Amino acid sequence: MSKRTVLYDIHKALNAQIVEFAGWEMPVSYSGVLEEHKAVRTTAGLFDVSHMGRIQVSGQGAKGLLQYLSSADISGIRQGQACYTLFCNERGGIIDDLFIYKLDRSNFLVCVNASNREKCLNWINTNAAKFSNVTIEDLSETIAQIAIQGPQAINILQALTDLDISSIKLRTFLQGRLGGMDSYIARTGFSGEKGYELFVPAVIAPGIWESLMKQGEAVGIKPAGLGARDTLRLEMGYLLYGSDMDENTTPLECSLEKAVALDKDDFIGKEAILAQKEKGIERKLVGFEVLQKGIPRHGHRIYSNGKTLGVVTSGNFSPSLKKGIGLGYVLPNYSKPGSEIFIDIRGKAAVAVVVDLPFYKKGKNNK
Repeated sequence: MSKRTVLYDIHKALNAQIVEFAGWEMPVSYSGVLEEHKAVRTTAGLFDVSHMGRIQVSGQGAKGLLQYLSSADISGIRQGQACYTLFCNERGGIIDDLFIYKLDRSNFLVCVNASNREKCLNWINTNAAKFSNVTIEDLSETIAQIAIQGPQAINILQALTDLDISSIKLRTFLQGRLGGMDSYIARTGFSGEKGYELFVPAVIAPGIWESLMKQGEAVGIKPAGLGARDTLRLEMGYLLYGSDMDENTTPLECSLEKAVALDKDDFIGKEAILAQKEKGIERKLVGFEVLQKGIPRHGHRIYSNGKTLGVVTSGNFSPSLKKGIGLGYVLPNYSKPGSEIFIDIRGKAAVAVVVDLPFYKKGKNNK
């Protein structure tokens, strides 16, 4: 049976279109994907992301454990900072991409993808045996997560808290009161716009949602579902776990080298990633724009001169760019920006070109 977040009744009251996603009944759209996408790019959108997994890792051994599990170097992150990282298996395959928030000296909040919550929890528990004094607690049911994203997000949210949220820099967070209870306000998100993710006690989440909607009404805030979340993240070239990467994909293949610190002490998967770097990769994830009519979709074949280069892993119509865009794997010698490739869209050859990411660049495209 699918799970429901604490905000499910609100979604139903808003006549949201509900779909099954990663074992959860989630809103895919309310007023329409294009309208919700535009709201996030121009004013503000409100997302329920409570389906994500939230795991607290604390104790004297917490930092050492997370450093061993993480591809990134988390040894230097300070209280109030967040780090984007990967958990990899021994083969260098990606178990999940996630954020680690440092709450205090020996207390961390690990935010994982909804589909990988149990897997990550088991992975942390399994490896915790190597470290002394570690407590692991799944807080996914007791803490809700709401994202407010868009140019007006700061003004809407500031009206609900005494904290100076203008001081929150990208990938940092503050602890303070929201709805009369201790919460975390983080400058993280999946849209490419300036916005915040709120970690609040589940009991007050509906009230916080309603307050944000009421406060943002004058500037046109919209509730936004998974559909807009997907088009927004794709325009930024952000990868989706399960589509663009999985346990058979390495960080080098999916262009996530920035999340890997090969110069730090040992972490799970390091040797395999080093070996692959030495040998060279056989495929590379790239972004591409379709130069004619046609929308690329997951699974579409990518080819050139009759030779298969790979497959589309994410594809859609970009509401901001008004064209088809996508991510997919190609042979390395076709990964250079400007390379011409073809996408098999329903049996027809669509010409496309490899481009630098992100697709959407604020200011340049937002006219």
